[in-house]
Amino acid sequence: MVQHAKPRDTSPVRIAAFSAAGPEQMQSRIGDAARRLQSACSRESAAEALSAKKRAPFSPEDPFRVILVVPAGGDIAALLSQASAMTGVSGPCPAGLSGDTPPGIFAGRGKPPGKAAFLFPGQGSQYVGMGSDVIGTFPSAGDVFELMEKTLEGDTPLSRMVFPEKPDFGSPDAREKARMESALRQTDIAQPAIGAVSLSMMKALAGFGMTPDAAAGHSFGELTALCAGNRLAEEDFYRLAVWRGRLMAAAGGSDSGKMLAVKASPDEIARIVQQNGLDVVVANKNSPEQGVVSGRSDEIEKMLQLCKKNRVRAMLLPVSAAFHSPLVASAAGGFYEKIASVSMKPAAIPVYSNKTALPYPAETDEAIHLFGQHLSSPVNFMDMIQNMYSDGVRVFVEVGPKNALTGLVKSILGDHAPGNGNGVDAFSVDASSGKQSGLYDLAASVARLAAAGYPVDPEAWPFDGSLHVKPVGS
Repeated sequence: MVQHAKPRDTSPVRIAAFSAAGPEQMQSRIGDAARRLQSACSRESAAEALSAKKRAPFSPEDPFRVILVVPAGGDIAALLSQASAMTGVSGPCPAGLSGDTPPGIFAGRGKPPGKAAFLFPGQGSQYVGMGSDVIGTFPSAGDVFELMEKTLEGDTPLSRMVFPEKPDFGSPDAREKARMESALRQTDIAQPAIGAVSLSMMKALAGFGMTPDAAAGHSFGELTALCAGNRLAEEDFYRLAVWRGRLMAAAGGSDSGKMLAVKASPDEIARIVQQNGLDVVVANKNSPEQGVVSGRSDEIEKMLQLCKKNRVRAMLLPVSAAFHSPLVASAAGGFYEKIASVSMKPAAIPVYSNKTALPYPAETDEAIHLFGQHLSSPVNFMDMIQNMYSDGVRVFVEVGPKNALTGLVKSILGDHAPGNGNGVDAFSVDASSGKQSGLYDLAASVARLAAAGYPVDPEAWPFDGSLHVKPVGS
């Protein structure tokens, strides 16, 4: 297991999964579990009463599905009562649309709403301690991080730059935390670290049987997506992640530039740039409400002041260079040489390109050429997500640190929100961005996918730990 990647909270999170042929059978199964729990006289017997061997086997193919996620100390009796009340004559909510259910309850019925895609974040999503609960708990996830650490071969192990020595990093020494955040912001560290955490989380999901129907990433995340889609071998992914970070860190000369996120439509941002003659590029078309500009530091500062003058929200991104702009063109040539040295395999699933917003071509040389242009080309995330929706993707799972891409997807596909009957769902495996248990976030993701009817086995969850049982009449 990776040194220092220790879960902050070793108290287990529990999953209790129920499936049935109809609402009456579902109510009966949940009721049986509630009665067994009521008869329990200790925390140990409560855990036994709710264990998988006491329940009917869960199947994502059953038309009615309810999964409960119980944090350490959670009130399972209350969740069972709420779940039972939900499963009336009309049954649980439609597949994949568990957002209106009480916290900790994930319900669905019928077939999955459509294809499920994995989305992988890029630089700017990193934070100290990211993924520690998952990496410190699941061996397959820890193995990924360890292999990336060996590939990086730095003077300081990657784990020491990502994970504090003490797991309770919620209140570390301010100066130490600032030092770690600064080091993690450096491109040659941030990119392989984000890639390792993202692939670790994907491995954890795979342990429950979940594989995506499509994949895409944002900026650096496209490299992770190519690995997820089997176009890159894992060992090549580790090497390319390290090479990409180092090449981009060295790009730009004395002024590597900056990036500015602007709360406006990409078209409005382009208009401001053109009208004021700024030497910047619209590097990321993120959503109808947000874009990112890249350029020299002095030009980005001018853009920032213009945004303030026009009362447009803008924020400098925590990155060390003006990515996806001509300032990093020198890195693009070097990266193309590195790409040419690895094998691009046939795709297992469609992997979408930031540049074209379409799936990568099947032909190897064309795919390599397209990926070679990736570094210095703008990221057309908005059109890419819209094209994925047109191709049948209805569930977007952000796999990696934070939840920025989830918000962008919801903004892009706002007209297709669950309430409009079009069945789009978007969520992150790191939904709380490290603010709560990463194991709870992972369990909720597994439960959400299982409730939607995807071939996921929530009963493979490794914990069968103690439950908090309120005394009768309390």
